[in-house]
Amino acid sequence: MQWHQVLGFVAAITPLTLLPGTSFTLVTQQVIAGSRSDGARAAFGSACGLLVHASFAAIGLSALIMSSAQALTGVKLLGGIYLIWLGVSTWRSARRGFEPTARRRWRLPWSQLGGFGQGLWSNVLNPKAASV
Repeated sequence: MQWHQVLGFVAAITPLTLLPGTSFTLVTQQVIAGSRSDGARAAFGSACGLLVHASFAAIGLSALIMSSAQALTGVKLLGGIYLIWLGVSTWRSARRGFEPTARRRWRLPWSQLGGFGQGLWSNVLNPKAASV
């Protein structure tokens, strides 16, 4: 490899490596909106989501899904629908505004899943996590 090829590769890959992933963004959001324990639950859920992918890989299901275009498309569609649902529900909640009382805290629309559930589903429905 020549130096200009290495330099081009580094220039192309640097922004991708600096962008936070789904798990990092979710844990950060949980800590900011809640507490460190909420962030820990989201991190544990993300780890369990990766454990689901590892279990699927151990029994060969991941290889089957990755080799089947239809199954991979189904996983991608489920993940996309989940992301669209999160976006629309966040947008609708933001339009309603914050609660005026000090006792009630504004909650994100998917907060009923809790940090663990959000972390779990964000990794289970992420086809990138399955390919790593």
